[in-house]
Amino acid sequence: MKPLPAALLTGPPLLAAIAAWSPLWLAAATVGAALLLAAAPPPRRLYAVTAIGSGLVVFAINPFVSVQGLTLLWQGPHIPILDTQVTVEEVAYGAGAGMRVAASALAVAAFVRLADPDLLLRALARVAPRSAMIAALATRMLPALERDAAGIVTAARTRAARMSSPRTAAGLLGPLLASSLERSLGVAEAMEARGYGGPRRTRAPERGMRREEWILTAAGAAALGLVAAALVLGTTDFRYYDTLGDPWRPAAMAGAAALAALLTGAATVVRWPR
Repeated sequence: MKPLPAALLTGPPLLAAIAAWSPLWLAAATVGAALLLAAAPPPRRLYAVTAIGSGLVVFAINPFVSVQGLTLLWQGPHIPILDTQVTVEEVAYGAGAGMRVAASALAVAAFVRLADPDLLLRALARVAPRSAMIAALATRMLPALERDAAGIVTAARTRAARMSSPRTAAGLLGPLLASSLERSLGVAEAMEARGYGGPRRTRAPERGMRREEWILTAAGAAALGLVAAALVLGTTDFRYYDTLGDPWRPAAMAGAAALAALLTGAATVVRWPR
């Protein structure tokens, strides 16, 4: 997918996760970002586990580090430094903070998996060509370096080398460094042969937007406009302390439902071409 529709799709849940306070909006952003990540190409599990795990950790820790709220839920034994008084407001704020962390991580992960890395680097090259070149070389060289390391380890094991020994493993760094230097020289020669650094820059022909990408761009723009309007109008505001506000306001419910519907439909379109 091109970077523009991917950014417009993942931008609304990220913006809502950062700026919204209403638990309904945070829940909609979390669910929408999770659906976009689920519709993206694999691998996805590590991203999802990291995002959800981070949100659960924030949710579990907040009641014991925050000393706020008036509605007592549980009173534990007195422990110095640690707050053992848990209030409903602390639990609610911890849930909101956890969803904020999870939604942000899921939205970023969805963008990473949805956006084509080559097209993203090409777009970046228009603004910062040297940085884009370094990023492109890094993304191409790291997998090659990993394959070289796996081959060297396999060759060492066929010679009965004990890979559990740190000294033996350190001895393999020399061949790995030599192979990486040799490859870097080859890449430099190939770049020079293709005229890199010359007075004129050439560009490979770029494909146009597909029909589903236009649909996703429109859906992402609508979701972004919805979140921006809700932030300006104060629909996403919510009070956690000293007592909880009313989360079931009609405007908040309608806005969160619209955001969830737009992101759900976009996730369906992402899976549609496959």
